[in-house]
Amino acid sequence: MKKFCLFSVLSIFLLSCNSELKEDAVFDPKNPETPAIAKRADTLMAEVVSVFLFRNYGVELYVQTKNNNNLLRVDNFDNLPENLVASYNIIRNSKDEVIYTAEFPYSASGEWENIYEHIFNDDGNLLLFMRKSTFQNGRQSVSEKSEYYYNAAHKLLKKTYEIKDDKDQEITDYSEISFLYRFPYEQYKTRSEWLKAHKID
Repeated sequence: MKKFCLFSVLSIFLLSCNSELKEDAVFDPKNPETPAIAKRADTLMAEVVSVFLFRNYGVELYVQTKNNNNLLRVDNFDNLPENLVASYNIIRNSKDEVIYTAEFPYSASGEWENIYEHIFNDDGNLLLFMRKSTFQNGRQSVSEKSEYYYNAAHKLLKKTYEIKDDKDQEITDYSEISFLYRFPYEQYKTRSEWLKAHKID
């Protein structure tokens, strides 16, 4: 995967790819698209959650191994291959169009779990990207969550960021946090880009 680093023209936003620095949140209140984009993303995410809860047969499961970059569809994750690189969830809408993807890179050590999620709108453009990371930091577990909201022109309109401890309390002092598990990842601007990169029809 390519390392992702985004620089927005918004003066209130700076996201550094330096793993030692915290991420920042961004919001462009002057852009009239922002509320509608966020609302549409919430609606689509609710549909995705509904599929997971009530129609999990609609979730396509895939695995990727070290010996094969192509994704292999599986019925379940009960017997994962030893050379696993990542597993994936895909959800389609009633038109058989992919609206949601989730990538779960495999952690052999079990010391971290990263999840990269894409939500695509009806036109196939990236609407919402989420990065979630849970990792061990000394004796405690730390969780990060970043959400990126985009318009049809792929402009970042809003970004949220939170980091919490294992008691679900927000962390404000980063001096003792080691961000060792911010690995390179990709944000795909369109559904077609994602499908092409992962060779899925």
